[in-house]
Amino acid sequence: MSEKITIVLAEDHSLVRAGFKSILEAHDDLEVVGEAEDGLECLELVRSKTPDILLLDLSMPKLSGMNVINHIKKRYTDTKVIVLTAAETLSVWRDVLDMGVGGLSMKSVSPRELTNGIHEVHKGGSFIHSEIQPSLEAAEGLKNRRLSVREKQVVKLVAEGYKTKDIADMLEISDRTVSKHRENLMSKLALESTAELTKYANESGLTRVGLEEIE
Repeated sequence: MSEKITIVLAEDHSLVRAGFKSILEAHDDLEVVGEAEDGLECLELVRSKTPDILLLDLSMPKLSGMNVINHIKKRYTDTKVIVLTAAETLSVWRDVLDMGVGGLSMKSVSPRELTNGIHEVHKGGSFIHSEIQPSLEAAEGLKNRRLSVREKQVVKLVAEGYKTKDIADMLEISDRTVSKHRENLMSKLALESTAELTKYANESGLTRVGLEEIE
């Protein structure tokens, strides 16, 4: 029999944790070697047990999941992290993946997809839950549709709540030009409302920089 994949399960809700443990231990080659209900306990278990996989809830007391990931990446590089989250937020998913985790999944994941994902990450691959993948791919497609500097400036100002006349004054262009930019942006980005445009600006980082910093 092949060596078991050892797992630490970090989840602050005991019933949810028990459910995941039951799923994992139904497989002969998976072994839960520790359970943590807060971030500090999680780090101590990773230190003492050196598991192959850490299944980590992002919303942990005492030390957040993000902070746990930072510690793991710096100190316990032999442990691969698979994040479990209830957050249906693209910006959160991106932040987590940018930190270099092995996997990312909603808690609604099916038992088969989760265990397949664990095996894939253990082999050195990556795992993204099928409910998350389409949104990430769509967002990447939008990001790669190149916007001009002026279009980015208009997106930023619209997202910050400025009216057409205000934007025209700030950018020293006509009201009509601002309206045309907005129309072109909605078409180019396949968006249908100001709310969607604002969401795009937030997720692309345009609302976090000044007008003069936009390139």
